[in-house]
Amino acid sequence: MAIVELDITKIVGGGRGLAHHEGDTWMVSGALPREQVHAESLTTRKGIVEGNTLEILSAPHPARETAPCIHSPQCGGCDCPHILPEAGAALKAEIAAEAARGWPELSGLLREAPVRASPLAYRLRAQLHWDPDQGILGFYRHRSNIVETISQCRILSPRLVRSLPSLTDALSHSCPHPVNLEWLENLDGSQAVAALKRVERGPEVPVSAVPAADALDDGPNGFHVLEAYGDLVRVWGRDHVRMALPISLEVPIGAFFQGNRHLVPWLFQRIAELVGPEPVPTWDLHAGVGFLAAAATHASPRPLVLAETLKASGRAARRNLPEATIRFGTPAEEVLRRSGRIPRESLAIVDPPRAGLSSDLRRRLAGWHPDRLLMLACDPATWARDTADLLGKGYKLAHLELIDLFPSTHHVEVLSVLV
Repeated sequence: MAIVELDITKIVGGGRGLAHHEGDTWMVSGALPREQVHAESLTTRKGIVEGNTLEILSAPHPARETAPCIHSPQCGGCDCPHILPEAGAALKAEIAAEAARGWPELSGLLREAPVRASPLAYRLRAQLHWDPDQGILGFYRHRSNIVETISQCRILSPRLVRSLPSLTDALSHSCPHPVNLEWLENLDGSQAVAALKRVERGPEVPVSAVPAADALDDGPNGFHVLEAYGDLVRVWGRDHVRMALPISLEVPIGAFFQGNRHLVPWLFQRIAELVGPEPVPTWDLHAGVGFLAAAATHASPRPLVLAETLKASGRAARRNLPEATIRFGTPAEEVLRRSGRIPRESLAIVDPPRAGLSSDLRRRLAGWHPDRLLMLACDPATWARDTADLLGKGYKLAHLELIDLFPSTHHVEVLSVLV
């Protein structure tokens, strides 16, 4: 393990600092641009050294958090705890631009895009891990399946942090196997639900593993078991929370929902603004429980078609938007294939997974060619790939901004409109 002195030139995709030393390229966790650091090497492959910051030798970057979380050297709950959310907004734009560097024009636009920042203690949703041998409930360590205890946390909700001691104690009595714990809250933290879920290659989770309600202090209002594909085995209490938005949304445990309590209301209004008042037919092709579609219909009532693969989310979307046509359990590509002739005077909304739009969906969107396409992408690299493909098929980029839904991490969302 080598320890060297490095001059960090920039921040790159993944949130690490870039430096060069004796012919090697260093990617250094915990380092920021224009800092001089002592770093230790962790792994080396083909001239790329993965390293970790040991000491800051120069003046710190203005966005550096001088007193990061006490668990940050080991805990993998966030990979950029050294970056202040507000002051580090410009760094999120740099990270996005570097992730998309394979598309230079779009990378340049990302570098100049405005960034909406967020305070901490933001997580509406969280997944923690239970290690019965150590009696620890927490996040995995960086690049490890070892569970790290968290007595406090800057990104989790205050309610979940308060519940950690009683959850840990209750699981030590009820759950002898490793499991994942899923947690979901509403916007103000007045409702919370939880579920246990099997770890990869672990045994199925029995109902008996779920702690009893009277064993928990300030715990959830319901506790269940989540099976594969989001199927729920009910145990006790409620199985969903309700988000108090202009259109109230039911969100069941295990369903996808935007995870930032501070920015969800703002994002709802922002989508409504970008969609505008014209009531064109709208197709939400990664609908979840209907969050983006609800924002669109809040802008003006309109015909809605929603596609969602997860059945629990699709059923919630049907309850949230009873006037919409819901196609759940079916991929977006298949929904478009079965829909026949779709008018071009339409709005398509896509909120794809980290892998981005599939090649088949890009092809079908280009063949349909709706007038407007709103995309909320969670990975700048796949956003750039998908956007470049659509720009090559006749679209123009009409709007672009970045949203820091996950402060203290390198992740950043890209919100764009193509016309």
